[in-house]
Amino acid sequence: MTNKFYEWFKNHTSFITLGVFIILFGLYLSPVIKEAKYKNSCIRLSSKGALTKFNEDNIREKLLIETGLDIKDLAKIEGYRNCI
Repeated sequence: MTNKFYEWFKNHTSFITLGVFIILFGLYLSPVIKEAKYKNSCIRLSSKGALTKFNEDNIREKLLIETGLDIKDLAKIEGYRNCI
């Protein structure tokens, strides 16, 4: 039994090493992926809030004239600024 396992392990060491490397790399990237998801969610929600604020206030035309950007683009910029 031990000899069969040893032979199998000996023949598949590169496959096992690659699998362990992929698992460890995935664990290393997991916090980065979670942070990116959190930041995207924050930007999306902040953009919606900024869009509502820009539409409710009477500064819409003033912002459009000063920046030359669409109101949705300004809301995205504000959302990104809030989540940094």
